[in-house]
Amino acid sequence: MDIISRHQLLAISIIYQIGTTIIFGFAAGAGKDSWLAVLISTILGTTVVSIYVSITELNPGLTYIECYPKQFGKWLGTPLAWLHPLLFIYIAGRIVADIHSLVPSTILPGTPPWAILIVFMVVITYGLFLGLRTMGRLAELMLPILGIIFAVEVILIISSGVLDVDNLKPMLDKGWDRIWKVVWPLGIIQSYGESLALALVWTSVKPKGKVPRTMLLSTVMAGIFIAFTDAMAVSAFGEEIFKRATYPMYALVQAISVADFITQLDATGVLYFCFMAFLKTFIYLFATVRSLQKLTYTKNYRIYILPVVIIAFVLGLTMAPNVIEHIAVVEKVVPYSPIYLSLMLFIPIILMLVSWIRKKNAS
Repeated sequence: MDIISRHQLLAISIIYQIGTTIIFGFAAGAGKDSWLAVLISTILGTTVVSIYVSITELNPGLTYIECYPKQFGKWLGTPLAWLHPLLFIYIAGRIVADIHSLVPSTILPGTPPWAILIVFMVVITYGLFLGLRTMGRLAELMLPILGIIFAVEVILIISSGVLDVDNLKPMLDKGWDRIWKVVWPLGIIQSYGESLALALVWTSVKPKGKVPRTMLLSTVMAGIFIAFTDAMAVSAFGEEIFKRATYPMYALVQAISVADFITQLDATGVLYFCFMAFLKTFIYLFATVRSLQKLTYTKNYRIYILPVVIIAFVLGLTMAPNVIEHIAVVEKVVPYSPIYLSLMLFIPIILMLVSWIRKKNAS
């Protein structure tokens, strides 16, 4: 089994939780208070992630998927466990659809979307065959590079003179209602509830016992990063333009213009967006094949890689006819789905309580 270090888990988790969230600005519904909605979502999101971690801590040696049959029994636990790889591959298809929408409409308008996705999926397939350890090393290498690129972009954005802090004022002028509409359930599900796929990685972390603190740290850091980018976008464009923008962070990078010399850096932004989407897709597909391995008692999960990648590729091509409908489904339909809410929130709470009661009774 691939083994990754605590620092590699931290890098994977930060990039994963940021993922495609900053591309679309999921908290735009809260307008100028989007950054506040993100911070509240992060606080509640740490609770959700802590539930996932607690389940694996209460069932040492088992992956998250294996906890269901153990705690709920074969007849109830196994069907519930089988829902998870289906959920993972569906969300992976959604992320592939993000790339399908983003790249052709920004830096490669003349390139057929299927050609872009083929390259994207070939690289992911190669990464899945190399294994989790290789991806952990890549994430550990890329995180500081992405941090430096982002810091340089922030400096250039400030130097461009496009930010106006007054666009963030007054705070809460339209009350808490629109903030809570963003926080529940979208803000909690987006990034934090979706950390469920990371639970299939935690058994590979050495030394043991470092997962809870690492996941807490990554969740807080990702939340602060997303809140900061939203605050910058609102400062630059104002509330109304920010709410209407399809890709607010991409538009913010496009706005960089220093002395009419440093301009057109939008390709840089798209490249690191794509890397974040790449890592998130990798984790979802890794979680899918690892789940299938555990549920079918197969020794080698690699036999599932090609079928799973092909399914995600087809889903990404066919999931939505255009970017507007794709975003609408992601923000207004998916988070409210009973399957989403049950598998990411309600059932994990029950699983944690059952695991805790059984462990207490056994001691």
